[in-house]
Amino acid sequence: MKFSFFITGYQIKRFLIVGAIRTLFIVLSFLTYNFLLTQIPGGIRFRLEIGMVSTLTVCILLYLPLVEKSQLFLKNKFLSEYLVEDSYASRLAYKRFDLNSLIQSVFPDMVKISGAESGRLGILKEDKSFDIYNYKRGRQKKIPSRGENSELNKLIGYLLKYKNGVSISETLSLSDINSIFISLRADYIIPFLFREKIFGFLAISNIPDLEAQKQLALLASQSALVIHNKNLSLQIVENIKYKQENESAIRIQNLLQKGKIPKIQNLDISLLANDPYTLIEFYQLDNMVWEFIIVSSGGPERSAGLLHSHILGKLYAKLGYFKVNSFIEIKTLIQSAFEKANWKDKYGYLIGKIINDSDIEILLEGNIFKVYSENNPNKQLTSMGWKNLIASYQFPIIIEVKGKQFLRISNS
Repeated sequence: MKFSFFITGYQIKRFLIVGAIRTLFIVLSFLTYNFLLTQIPGGIRFRLEIGMVSTLTVCILLYLPLVEKSQLFLKNKFLSEYLVEDSYASRLAYKRFDLNSLIQSVFPDMVKISGAESGRLGILKEDKSFDIYNYKRGRQKKIPSRGENSELNKLIGYLLKYKNGVSISETLSLSDINSIFISLRADYIIPFLFREKIFGFLAISNIPDLEAQKQLALLASQSALVIHNKNLSLQIVENIKYKQENESAIRIQNLLQKGKIPKIQNLDISLLANDPYTLIEFYQLDNMVWEFIIVSSGGPERSAGLLHSHILGKLYAKLGYFKVNSFIEIKTLIQSAFEKANWKDKYGYLIGKIINDSDIEILLEGNIFKVYSENNPNKQLTSMGWKNLIASYQFPIIIEVKGKQFLRISNS
């Protein structure tokens, strides 16, 4: 097993870029200061102070923007464009993030970030098998090969318990899992997890430091979403080929609507009905607070399913980059999706947040929802367009969608 005690090549590049740009900034500042002093007559009072203020003005208004742009340019060229600090540049990068980008660009970037000499990328295919891609630093070449799927299925079940990655040292007591690590030549494996399902993994030949683990976790979540969307697209294309669009739409719709209900301390949450026009999804924010959305759309089932898939993709993309911090941002995301689709049929959505594993805060739009206490079904607990706090003493509560009981939340 190899531990990385020294900084990696990726970190060296980042250090050199930042160091070079900052050194250039300091040199330019001193040269500018000396130049301005030569232009200021010696008899002027406070000559040094005037030179200093003039230099600061030039540095702030001219040099600082140029330095920042130069640093971003060099980081985009020599480092991963998916991890730069500039939000606009990273947003453009993620728009181009697809399966080919994952294999050709992101996979080598992840190996470099980890500081490993080599790595292997596992990608879940539509038929539930895995394709394995090898990358070895120095040769700059990726070689696709088929993996042993019976062994990999054991590994996938094990990785579900280690969402942030696991090292080979933790598998010493499990001979079958340990042998898979050895066959993959991996000291550390990071799963690509989306909606409690693994869509791939990265196996690297050393154990990354904490900073690298955070960066790899961010790219892993985005990679899982890319593979999920690719497999979903392949399902649609295949079913068009065999003229089975309707059956395919129903299967995909069921996958989207049957959001997994998590186990949350102090609460018992149960789904009372399945509606092909209604999406429910639970997710966690970066502060580990649980939230959920319920989106109900009229119109054709297939169109509603595609729209819900689009909303989920947008939501998880923002969650993966820590861009969702409030109800208003989620409300704007959902509303924007319906407006861009020019949706004419009746729709509504409900956003909920579980506070301290007991109380619930709800914001809803559309008159298709009704939230009430099971003990007093005639009293509505929420008002449309406002945040509504429902205390735990009012449980159990029922959420109705279009006149049908849809979700029940009670104290456990």
